[in-house]
Amino acid sequence: MSRRGKVRIGFTTGSSATAAAKAGVLFLVRGVRPKRVDIPCPEGHVRLVVRLESLEVEASPADERMVRVTVRKQAGDDPDATHDAAISARVHLEPWPRPEVVVRGGKGVGTVTRPGLPVPVGRAAINPGPLRQIRRALLETLEQLGCVVRVHVLVEVPRGEELATRTLNPRLGIVGGISILGTRGTVKAFSHAAWKETIIQCLDVARAEGLDTVALSTGGRGQRFLETVLPRLPRAAFIQAGDHPGFAMRQAARRGMRKVIWGGFWGKLVKMAQGRPQTHARLFAVNLPGLADLAADSGVERDAIEKIVRANTAREALDILRGTDRFAVATWEVLVRALGHCRVWSRPKGSLGGSLWGRASVDVELILLDYDGQVLHRTEHKASISTESHPTSA
Repeated sequence: MSRRGKVRIGFTTGSSATAAAKAGVLFLVRGVRPKRVDIPCPEGHVRLVVRLESLEVEASPADERMVRVTVRKQAGDDPDATHDAAISARVHLEPWPRPEVVVRGGKGVGTVTRPGLPVPVGRAAINPGPLRQIRRALLETLEQLGCVVRVHVLVEVPRGEELATRTLNPRLGIVGGISILGTRGTVKAFSHAAWKETIIQCLDVARAEGLDTVALSTGGRGQRFLETVLPRLPRAAFIQAGDHPGFAMRQAARRGMRKVIWGGFWGKLVKMAQGRPQTHARLFAVNLPGLADLAADSGVERDAIEKIVRANTAREALDILRGTDRFAVATWEVLVRALGHCRVWSRPKGSLGGSLWGRASVDVELILLDYDGQVLHRTEHKASISTESHPTSA
C-alpha cells in the first residue's frame, strides 16, 4: 500500500490473488520464498509490489507438490468489507507442452447463480480483470524462468463466506463467498471524502491549465474509452468522478467550466436518469421497476417489461432491452432523462430548480457507452439551445 499526497492507495482482491499465485510459482520452480513480489495490473500500465503473509508447502490428493501462499488485501482509503482479508492461492504445476494457466475458485470464493454479471452462471466469481491479471503475471513469470508447464491456481478466501454477508453478493445471487475483483488492480480513493477531494484537485488542475471543458467518467476503464471517443481533449481534461456525478458537475460549474461531458456505462446512467446525483451501489440500487416503467413508456412489449422487473442487475436489464425492437428508443430515453437531471445539478445557486452554485451557463453532454466502449448514444444541452443526436441502434 502506498500514499500519494493525502490519499492512500491500496490493492484489490484480484491483485492479492495474483501476488499469491506468482509467489507460488517462484517457489515451485526455483525454491525461493520471496517476501514481496512484483505483479502487473490488469491493463498492464502499472506494476505493484505486494507483500506476502505466508507460504506453506502442502501435499495434494494426487501426491503432487503444492504450495499455499497468502496475502492480506489492503484497501487504502477504501476500508471495505474485504480490507485485511486473507486471500490465498494454492498452486501446483503439471507437465504440459506449452505454458498455460488454469484458475479456479475454491472455499470462500462465491459462485454466480444469476445472470447479468460479467461472469457466467455456475462459474466462480472471479471477474475478467483479475483472471487476465493472474494469467499475465504467471505467463510472464514462466517465460522469465524458462519453464514450460501448466499452472493450476485455486483461489481461496478463508473467511469469504462470512465476509460476503457484508457485501452486495447475496443480493446479486453470488453464493458461498466474496468476489475476486479489480479492473485496475489498485484501490484508489473510494471513500466519499477522498473521492471528492480528488475531483476538486483535478478540476483545479484543469482550470489552472486554461481548460474550459472537462470529461467526467466513473473510473479508469470508462476514462480510456472516453479518451478514444474524444481524442482532441488534453489528458488533464479527463477526470474520474467515481460515484459523484452531481458533485463533480456542481464543482465544474463553480470553477467556471464552459462545458461538462459525462461518459458512462448503462448502470450509472440509469441511476442518474432516476435522479441520483450519488450512484454508489451501497447507497442506491438501480430502481428496476422504475426502469421497467420507462421501458413501457418507450413501447417495449409486456413480456420484456416483466423480465426487467425481475432482472438481477441493470446490465441484465440492458441485455433484455437489446433483444427488443425498442432498444434504441428506450436507451435513448434513459440518456435524455439523465441529461435533464445533469442540467439541474450543474445550475448555479438561485437558478430555477437549480442546486448549490456554479457558472451561470454550462453546456452538458452525456455519452452512453456500451460495455465494450462503443457509443450507444450521445446528447448535448447547450446553455441557450438544446442539441441532441438521434437515437442509434446497437
